[in-house]
Amino acid sequence: MIEFRNPYHIEPPGVSRQILSHPTNETEAIELAVFQEHRYAFFYWNKWMRKNESANPPCLVSLDWHQDLCYPCETEKEWLDKLDLTSDAEVSLFSWAKLAGNNDGHILCAAYLNLIGDIYVHCRQASFPDAWKDEELIDKYGNKHTIKKFKTFDTLQDDLLNSSETSVFFDIDLDFFSIKNGLSDGSFEFTYLQEQEIRTMLDKDNPLIHWIFERLKGFTIATEPEHCGGLLRSNKFLDLISKIYFSPELFAPKCNWKWKPKY
Repeated sequence: MIEFRNPYHIEPPGVSRQILSHPTNETEAIELAVFQEHRYAFFYWNKWMRKNESANPPCLVSLDWHQDLCYPCETEKEWLDKLDLTSDAEVSLFSWAKLAGNNDGHILCAAYLNLIGDIYVHCRQASFPDAWKDEELIDKYGNKHTIKKFKTFDTLQDDLLNSSETSVFFDIDLDFFSIKNGLSDGSFEFTYLQEQEIRTMLDKDNPLIHWIFERLKGFTIATEPEHCGGLLRSNKFLDLISKIYFSPELFAPKCNWKWKPKY
């Protein structure tokens, strides 16, 4: 058993985290976490769920090139059943060492523990045609989680704007901004969305983004540079998100949403 210097303040390795005012609610604050390994989102969903005053967990809205929707196997369910969700040290270590290293199992592991509600993923990859169909997961407590995958931003928007969801964890994997992803198809060639397309999609006045920000309970960003075509390309996308949403830049002193008063 690892003995931690401070077991009450442990986070997964390499994470940058910032406390921000809520983008639309003047009485609330949220956290944003940025990390390379997408599975570390599991740690933050658990942390933020512990602070959730509602019995129902927020839904997850994820933008990702991959679906990242592998179901936990029986062994993983046994590990999850034994996991002490009140211990940041234990959950941090679990996120690093026991969640799948290829970062494809964290979402449904979180759903199995009811850390997230229904799941909405706008993605570009499916292993087979039926992988685009809606699915269901029954968690360890008997709750049903609907899993929806969307090929286009517009269909995601239409579904969510007509839903009854009241709270959201917003999740972006930066490889989402690639179109042809050469690491995934073995070609090692990449093409990307144009900057203006990304700006239009993520604009705070875009109906879907406005809807998300009204309900936002936490914001995770996975940089995963190898899936973006390199570290500089990944950093470019992170810098673009920072320019779209924040002033001064993300993680700078007194950083806040561009449209909010400076601290």
